[in-house]
Amino acid sequence: MKLDLHTHTYVSGDSSTTFDEYVSGLTKSSMDVVAVTDHLRIDGALELKVRFPDKVIVGQEFRCDLGEVIGLYLDEAIPPLLSFGEAVERIKDQDGLVMIPHPNDLVRVSVDLRDIEGFASRGLIDIIEVGNSKSKPDGRCGEAKSFTDRFEICSVASSDAHVEEAIGSSFTETQFDVDCDDPKSLLTALKGSTPWISYFDPPRRWKSRVVPPSTNSSFK
Repeated sequence: MKLDLHTHTYVSGDSSTTFDEYVSGLTKSSMDVVAVTDHLRIDGALELKVRFPDKVIVGQEFRCDLGEVIGLYLDEAIPPLLSFGEAVERIKDQDGLVMIPHPNDLVRVSVDLRDIEGFASRGLIDIIEVGNSKSKPDGRCGEAKSFTDRFEICSVASSDAHVEEAIGSSFTETQFDVDCDDPKSLLTALKGSTPWISYFDPPRRWKSRVVPPSTNSSFK
């Protein structure tokens, strides 16, 4: 199976990908499973989950005090600007998985892995990106590999797609099936998986679009 666990729709606000364009990009890609990880909201992910229940994991990317974090297998949106510890607790309370996107990136608001060693040593970090299509080859994302090896944390490569054609540009390949409703199946599948990393960050074709209001009461 091929997995891309970090993608965005126009619900994120900084992506131009409508739901129909996302469906088109997913169909053209060879991805078996994707995580929709819009900023601050999960309603876009829930919409696509209805269309592709066996392909879509509901996730969310948000900023905490140490940088950006992704929660996977979420039922409720996580508010921004929590402490890292509070963010982990909110995700774990939903039986979700904690994923660190583009760590150590000097351009984006990213978590420095040295800041979360204590959490990693306690088994509270589930997945770390060791490759991200928007991080240039000379970036620091790849430094995470030694960290994941040290703490036996799952490694992935992700597209961080903000346009439809970027979906699956970086991905993780596994020999095991993934249940999009069972976080344990993903962790099992990621053990021994292979990340495939490709730098691909095409320009976003901005159009006049209105981001739909959130259905989550915390973000109306």
